[in-house]
Amino acid sequence: MKLIKLIILSLFIGLSLLTRAGEDVNFIGTGKQVVEVGERFRIVYEVNADGSSFRSPDFDNLQVLSGPNTSTSSSVQYVNGRMTKSYSKTYSFIVQATQEGEITVSPASVKVDGKTYTSNSITINVIKSSSGQKGTTTKSSGQNRSSGDALQDDDVYIKSYISSRNTYLGEQIIITYKIYTKVPVSNLSMEKSPSYPGFWSKNLMEDNNKFKQSTQTINGEEYIVADIAKYALFPQKSGELTIDPVKMNCVVQIRLQSDRRRSSDPFESFFNDPFFNRNVKNVETVLASKPIKLNVKPLPQMGKPDNFNGAVGDFTFRSELDNDQLTTNDALTVKVKISGKGNIELVSAPEVKFPSDFETYDPKVRSNIKVSSSGVSGSKTFEYLAIPRAAGDFSIDPVAFSYFNPKEGKYHSFSSGELTVSVAKGDNTSPGVTYSSSAQEDIRFIGQDIHHIKTASLPLKEKGGFLFASTLYYILMVLPLLLLLLFIVVWKQQEKRRSNVSLMKNRKANKIARMRLQKAAKLKKENDEKAFYDELAQALWGYIADKFNIPKSNLSVDTVKEALLDQKVDEQVTANFVNTLHNIDFARFAPGDSGGKMENVYNEAMNAIMQAEKQLR
Repeated sequence: MKLIKLIILSLFIGLSLLTRAGEDVNFIGTGKQVVEVGERFRIVYEVNADGSSFRSPDFDNLQVLSGPNTSTSSSVQYVNGRMTKSYSKTYSFIVQATQEGEITVSPASVKVDGKTYTSNSITINVIKSSSGQKGTTTKSSGQNRSSGDALQDDDVYIKSYISSRNTYLGEQIIITYKIYTKVPVSNLSMEKSPSYPGFWSKNLMEDNNKFKQSTQTINGEEYIVADIAKYALFPQKSGELTIDPVKMNCVVQIRLQSDRRRSSDPFESFFNDPFFNRNVKNVETVLASKPIKLNVKPLPQMGKPDNFNGAVGDFTFRSELDNDQLTTNDALTVKVKISGKGNIELVSAPEVKFPSDFETYDPKVRSNIKVSSSGVSGSKTFEYLAIPRAAGDFSIDPVAFSYFNPKEGKYHSFSSGELTVSVAKGDNTSPGVTYSSSAQEDIRFIGQDIHHIKTASLPLKEKGGFLFASTLYYILMVLPLLLLLLFIVVWKQQEKRRSNVSLMKNRKANKIARMRLQKAAKLKKENDEKAFYDELAQALWGYIADKFNIPKSNLSVDTVKEALLDQKVDEQVTANFVNTLHNIDFARFAPGDSGGKMENVYNEAMNAIMQAEKQLR
């Protein structure tokens, strides 16, 4: 049955390519003719061909809220022995009227097969709002939906949450970005990476490869909610600061609504099969959060300790001396450990004052920073090394540390207390010249005086042979050349082997893909959904990587499409292969019957590889 489907589909696609050449290219812009001030509406440009290099029009006094959002749709119908095929690509904008008057939207342009086509201009009459509002932005609700095949504002959106809008300088705050969606979403990518001027930031989700999902009911509708980004922020200046919006690109799958009645055509159920994706379309869109303003208060001056070095949070302090009984020229270590939650990475080393008779070095710093969803915490250890050069009893001034606790709104201080060290004269002091750089004492001689130079003649005799001009010398001269030649020969052989490996990968690509599909079938029976979709994705991506010798790090939807088209693979087969990759991502997000969904996606993957293999033979 599947073979019959593929044969019929191939015939339809071949006939559609013959009829497509005679079609005219139409590029039309549409929009509402009368709108109210403050009303949000859509302006859509549609071309009945695969367009590129789209240029947006001048929207005059309209405010553009979103766009251009690109979507494509195609269909093949066979009714009463007649085959028809349609294809369209749309560029849609969500705009808002801001003031009364007549507005003219200039034509847009698009290129098809290297030729530029221009749309019509659109005239819109903006009238006074019946509710009396002027230019305000309103949230679209369910009753304002325009059509079942258009992406609405509340279908998918991003919201940002911040732990505090009124904070102290240096205090840790957490900002979280969540995505809310009622439709399948895939290919989430950051268009504008978060930048936080005036803040020191730390990513709290950089080790997470998969978003944690949950469901939430909002206004009676169920949403899938996931944390897409989370950062710990530490303000570095006081005053009113603004956090810029974050923007993300994604592909949304929308189910098309159809008013057609069921037909008695025997091919109707065949073409409604999910394999053909007839009743859904993919829409590329950009999601953006709202900017956030917060007030950063300076740290209070009242009660501020003299040794405060900018530590803000909740910390503990511990210091220890490794040895208080030692001899001269032995090493002494003072260890200071600061632990807690806050701007621990920005904490600087406390000052330790050693006696002048000690030779000191810069402290060694060891950090143990922990990042979790609740913020940044951990510890910092400072090790101070000193070497006493003179004997005696010495005192090390107390090591002090202070921090500001923003929850309590006050400073805290710690002190190690005075440290005492007893240094005895060491036995390992070598005879000769010694001096103390710290005490600046005069150089003095210890032990024997300087020996006199010997003036008598010394007996000299030849010992051993010479390497120059010997047999070993010439061997060593020729050996590098021989090694170089040997290296070139081996390198050439390895080059041939590598090319043979690529050939073997190409020949075994289909076999390896089928093995992965068999493993996916077992996982489907075990109802292991995550492992099942991972194995399907590996089968498709691995097939392309092996077939065209493309490194997996360079694989993307664009490279897959380009590689297949370069090998003269049919456009419909290529589109099915790319849609299958999208559908694997959609299936992870989409709610519904997991068993039936896994069966449909598995059949799509198997057919996509089978069609591509036939084209590439």
